[in-house]
Amino acid sequence: MKTLLDILFITFGMLLGFTIYSHAQVRPIHDLRYNDNFSYLLSDTVQKKGTDHLKWMPISKGGNTKWSLGGEVREWYEYRKNSNFGDVPPGMITDYDGSLQHRLMLHADLQVNTRIRVFGQLNNTLELGNPNPPVPEIIVDGLGLHQFFLDLNVGKKGNEKGRIIRIGRQELDFGNGLLISSREGPNNRQAFDGISYIAKNKNIDLHALFATPVIIHPEVFDNSHINEFIWGAYASFRKLKPLKLDLYYFGFYSERRQFNYVSGKQNRHTIGGRLWQRGRRLWVDTDMMYQTGTFNDLMVHAFNATAEVHYFFPDVFLKPMIGLGASYVSGDYDPNDKQLNTFDPMYPKPVYGLAMAQGPSNITHIKPTFGLQPLERLYINFSWYYLARTSNKDGSYAPSMVQVRPSSETQSDQYGVGIQYGLDIFYIINQHFTLMSFNSYVTPGSYVKETGMGKPITFSAVALQYKF
Repeated sequence: MKTLLDILFITFGMLLGFTIYSHAQVRPIHDLRYNDNFSYLLSDTVQKKGTDHLKWMPISKGGNTKWSLGGEVREWYEYRKNSNFGDVPPGMITDYDGSLQHRLMLHADLQVNTRIRVFGQLNNTLELGNPNPPVPEIIVDGLGLHQFFLDLNVGKKGNEKGRIIRIGRQELDFGNGLLISSREGPNNRQAFDGISYIAKNKNIDLHALFATPVIIHPEVFDNSHINEFIWGAYASFRKLKPLKLDLYYFGFYSERRQFNYVSGKQNRHTIGGRLWQRGRRLWVDTDMMYQTGTFNDLMVHAFNATAEVHYFFPDVFLKPMIGLGASYVSGDYDPNDKQLNTFDPMYPKPVYGLAMAQGPSNITHIKPTFGLQPLERLYINFSWYYLARTSNKDGSYAPSMVQVRPSSETQSDQYGVGIQYGLDIFYIINQHFTLMSFNSYVTPGSYVKETGMGKPITFSAVALQYKF
C-alpha cells in the first residue's frame, strides 16, 4: 500500500462497510476523558446496553460512592515518503511499506460522595512495521501511567463542582490548542504533573495551574520529568453572544529549548486573547498572543496572530463549507540585536497537520478550505496550505521546538517552505466508533530546496478509533 489511491480505496471501502452500523444515537465521548458525562444513564427511562453497564456502578448502598470504567483503542496505519523533504538522519530507512501505530488507553473514575473524585488512566502505545527507532516521546510507550489525579470539590453545597482543586497527573487543553494541548493526533498524548484550580459559574470558566510536562519513554512505567514548568490561568467568558472571549496568561520556564542551535535557560511569559464563535452557519476563531521574558541574556519579544473563518451551507445539497485561515508567527529578525523574536508555542497541537515537522514558530501561512457533508456524520475536507518563513534570519522548528533546518552548512535567504494539499475524512459511525483518514502532498518551497534535498512529501493515514 504505497500510493495515495490505495489508501483512499481502503478508506472508502471501510466507510461503505460501516454505514449499516451507523444508526445508533451519537452522544459525545470527549477527548479529555475526565470531562465525559454519562449521567443520562441514571435515568430510569434509559436501557443500558453493552459498555453502558460500566458507567456509574454503585459501591455504597446509598449510591453516593460510584465508579466508572472506560477506554479507547485506536489502530492507525500511516505511509510516509520523503519525511522532512528527504532530509533524514544517516542510516534511516525511508523505503518501507508504512507502519501500524497502536494505542490502548484504559481509565477508572471513582466518585466518593460529592466532594472527592479519583481519576486514573493507563497508556499503551506501539509501532509495528517501521525499521527505524520510534520518534522520541510521541510514538511508543510500552505502558505508562498517563493520568492519575485527585479532585477536591470545594464549592458551596449544591454546587460542589463549581470549585475544584485538582492534584496529580492530568491532561490539559486550552482554547484551540495553539499553546497547551493534549496533543491528539500523534500516538502519545501529552500529560502534565501539577496542581489546578478550576472555577465555574454562570458567566466565567477559570482554570489556574502550575505544572511540569511528563516526558514519555518507550519502556514500562519509565516516564520522567525535565526542568520545564508552566504556570498561569485561562478564563472563558462564555455568556457573551455571539462572539465568546477567552483571556489568558502563561509563564514558562525551560532549560532544553534551542534557538538557532543555541541552548539556554528561558523565562517566557505569554499574554493572549481569543475571540471565537461556533454557529450553525458561521465559525470564527481568532487568537492574538504576545510573549516577553528572557532567553540567556536576550530579551524576548515575540507574537502569534492566527485567524480562521468557516461558513457552512446546511440547507444546500452535500452541505458544503468554505473557509479561510491565516497566521503570522514571529521569528528572530536580527541575530545581533540582543532580542529573541522567535515565538515559542510550548505544547501545541499539530497545527499544520502530521505530514511535516513544522510547528507554529517563524511561520506564515494561508489556508483556503472546502468541505462537504454527504452523510449526516461523514465529513470530507479539502485544504491548501501555503507556508513560508516569517523571517529569513531564523530557522524552521518542529512543534517541540527542535530546529529542523537550516544546518550551519546550508543557509538560505529564501522564505518559501512549501505548499501542502490535504484531504481529510471523518466518519462518526456511532457514539463509540470513528473512522478517519488524513492525506497530504507537500511540494517544497525555495527555502527548503536551498537547505536540503527538497523532495516532495507524501503522507497518508487511515485510523479506526473505538471509545467506551
